[in-house]
Amino acid sequence: MNNKNITRYTYESTDFQGWRVSIQRCGRIITRYFSDLQYGSAKESLRLALEYRDRVFAEMRQHRSNLAEYMDRELEKLQDLLRGRAHAALRVRVRG
Repeated sequence: MNNKNITRYTYESTDFQGWRVSIQRCGRIITRYFSDLQYGSAKESLRLALEYRDRVFAEMRQHRSNLAEYMDRELEKLQDLLRGRAHAALRVRVRG
């Protein structure tokens, strides 16, 4: 199995255990974490990390002529995802 651009993170001092996908092109870095807890197991989080990485690489090949724009759009999608999670966590805290 090729785990290029994927790193395993297991920290005893925090609750995070999972995989990190990190891809750098055109001076931009796309980083996304796949938590074992969120996806149910280390095997499933790795499967999703590999699927995400492969999708990003495939899209990068399709957008070679405007790779910087593609990277910017992908980074924006990830930022929106994080904002959505932060808002959801805030709503839970406010209600709880």
